[in-house]
Amino acid sequence: MTDCCAAANCDYQQRGSEQTTPLFSFPLDPERCNQWLENCRRPDLASEPPEQLHKLYRLCAKHFEPSMISHQSSSSCVLKEDAVPTVFDVARPANNQSTYSRKRARDPSEEDDTAVKKTKENTAAEVTEETKEESGCGENSAESELQKENQTQEDAATSKAKETLKVYFKEILALTGFSINGANINADEPIGGARGQRALSQVCLEKIDKKEILQFSEGLMREEIQNSLRLARFFSILLQDVTKIEGKEQIPVFIRSVTVAGFPQKHLVGFLPCDMDGENLFYMLLSELRNKWGLRMEHCRGLTYLVTGSMCQKMRDLTCRILQEFPQVVLSPSDPYAFNIWIIRCMPVPSIQTVADTVEEVASLLRRTPELCKRLEGKIQMTYGHVKGEVDRIKAAISGNWEYGTDAFQTMLDILEPFLNCINEIISKVDEDTAEQMAKLKPILKNFNFIMTLVVLKNTLCCVSILNSSLRGIISISSTLQYTISNALKLVSKYQQELAIFHRKWFSDAVGRAKKLGVEVSKPEMAQGDATETPLEDFYRETLSRPILQYLVAEVKRVFSTEMVRILRWLSLVPSYMADHNFSIRRDKVADANLNNLARPDTFYEELGCWEVKWRHASKRRILPTTVFATLKIPDIGFYPNVQSLLRVLGTVPCVNAEADVYGQYHMVLERCHSYLRATPDDQRQCSMAYVYVNQDVHFSVEQMVDSYVQKHPDILQMLKMVS
Repeated sequence: MTDCCAAANCDYQQRGSEQTTPLFSFPLDPERCNQWLENCRRPDLASEPPEQLHKLYRLCAKHFEPSMISHQSSSSCVLKEDAVPTVFDVARPANNQSTYSRKRARDPSEEDDTAVKKTKENTAAEVTEETKEESGCGENSAESELQKENQTQEDAATSKAKETLKVYFKEILALTGFSINGANINADEPIGGARGQRALSQVCLEKIDKKEILQFSEGLMREEIQNSLRLARFFSILLQDVTKIEGKEQIPVFIRSVTVAGFPQKHLVGFLPCDMDGENLFYMLLSELRNKWGLRMEHCRGLTYLVTGSMCQKMRDLTCRILQEFPQVVLSPSDPYAFNIWIIRCMPVPSIQTVADTVEEVASLLRRTPELCKRLEGKIQMTYGHVKGEVDRIKAAISGNWEYGTDAFQTMLDILEPFLNCINEIISKVDEDTAEQMAKLKPILKNFNFIMTLVVLKNTLCCVSILNSSLRGIISISSTLQYTISNALKLVSKYQQELAIFHRKWFSDAVGRAKKLGVEVSKPEMAQGDATETPLEDFYRETLSRPILQYLVAEVKRVFSTEMVRILRWLSLVPSYMADHNFSIRRDKVADANLNNLARPDTFYEELGCWEVKWRHASKRRILPTTVFATLKIPDIGFYPNVQSLLRVLGTVPCVNAEADVYGQYHMVLERCHSYLRATPDDQRQCSMAYVYVNQDVHFSVEQMVDSYVQKHPDILQMLKMVS
């Protein structure tokens, strides 16, 4: 129960025992309770039940006639059973303050003292004078009461109209999600949240542009995201594969950062058009980040991209330009791909792109068709049952999103024969769409060029697969990172030097698999017109194996730059690693820390010493943080601002594993983007709708949205007030 008076315009508050004006609870009787509410000008409480009002709200004695109060003693008083408040301070008109007069609200104790002192004659004279005074200004009082009542009604109508807009806006924003499942945001169906008031909904449906609502919500979302990015400071750029939206091919642009609380966050910030060269893409991207989002490229620490087809070379030009202009930015793989799969996924060679696309299509088909997956397991048992442990290994390999894993091409080779057998048996028992997809896949899979490319990719990519753990933020290998990179490059160089020997084995393997499947061993279709008599083995060596190995060397050096090695080295600051490896801070090892990454560079070495002491001798029974984000959440991380800054930079780099919060919001952002693009036809896709749908976990005030809309469209508010 409050200690304040619930009457409008009354500022009385019970602050201590020296104040003797009592407060009276609202009555439980519904009729009297409604009368109290009407008299004290509180229509906003009309929806509350009398029991709730009785428990939470009170009126002070100033609003009751003295005759309504019964004094039980000098320190306590009660209301009569039929007491109703009638004395209220009505707002005065600005132009008539001097002549305004009303009945004086008196303290009941003061009234008591005055009544004793007055004689009957004086009382009668005072009553006569008051009567004259009231009759003289009766017109002004009536006018003031009428204005107050009109003002109250006006405020109530405005609140009701705004509430209708709020409900309608929420429904429209909800439809951005429902539209993914087939609902049409431009449909003129009545909005169900208007509580049955069809007239109000009709005004909204007929007069409010739904696209404008999306623009308002987009603006409010942008403000919230800008504030979040400003607090995060460091960020990375994530460029996704080309998609068609609003009638043209565009590249979705995401920003990754780390929140103040230590959680990774990802936001869709816009789309880049594809109809320009790498240089113009570079300037457009910088312009969007600086002018629209207020981001400084000096705070950018990471960059990743995932494109296929003709955009591969253009995207390489763009990333080279960014890395050249901003050397603190590191290039890293793109989620959810392993390093070796990502590195080849972006190689601008059509045959390799076709193989990668086919592997992903096969994996998707198996997940969507449980009957096919079950039959495939049986075929795997029949094909590999004679080899001990092989069946379990392959079954484990095809679980989950195996097409993104380190051994994706190895797994595809293992299931190629069983999968083709399954297609032959099941194609007549599935739905039409699935059967059509299987029919298209079959000639691609039964092609020697496909088999040869799979074999070469499996054997060459194993050279760099050992680097995948380094780029995923696994701390156990951070201290040997340089050694791991060196080993990977040595292995690739060995394959290059002895390519004739290795390629002969790969070609023999591919020919054996092709004959087993009944596939003709021949050149790819694009090379059928080649008049030269180059042996098939030599042809694939020079057009496939050698270019892949050369590409791997160049990409490993490009990704594992000096800056990337420097950043990944700070994984050793994670407490569990420091405790397990008896970590010791060496001045020569920390000298390469980029000062722009530090919050307080002047205390860097002293702080590292304190951090070492804190964790080096930590109790073995204590559970220590094992990841970057777990370390960012320890309670006293704020006492180590430089360590916190370095870990935040690490958490920003796209390849480091992102631990989402309990709602999994980080990973859901990209999933929502893919869902929108898959479920929405090309001609119906809108950038604003995609933006609102993908960033729907960004919270903003709908009330603020309503206020902004009302300021721009006061006529809509007036129309809603009229029909209410």
